[in-house]
Amino acid sequence: MEKKRALIIHGYERALGLSQKMLGHADAGQWQQLIALEHDYLCEIDRLRARDGQITLDSDRQAYKREILSQLLENDHRLHELLQQKLAELSHLIGQSRVQQQVSRAYSAASTPMGE
Repeated sequence: MEKKRALIIHGYERALGLSQKMLGHADAGQWQQLIALEHDYLCEIDRLRARDGQITLDSDRQAYKREILSQLLENDHRLHELLQQKLAELSHLIGQSRVQQQVSRAYSAASTPMGE
């Protein structure tokens, strides 16, 4: 039973490590690396969900788990903010691209001689 408790805590520590790496990649604008880690992170979270309800932790480990969960939530919130910023940036670029296409079409239509 003690080994299972240690494995649960270790799983939370792994999830936190992955979360911190994902956040670092997002901060650096390394979106492909972030996406590559996301699968591992989600798999770790799924494993924890399946095992966590089966094990009762002592009060020290329970407190440590709460600290880790708090950090995971903070990282998730910051990651969400960074993703929203990137989404806004991409939306702006798409809008600019559409305006450029419309201007290009307008100039193209205006420069085409009548009757062609």
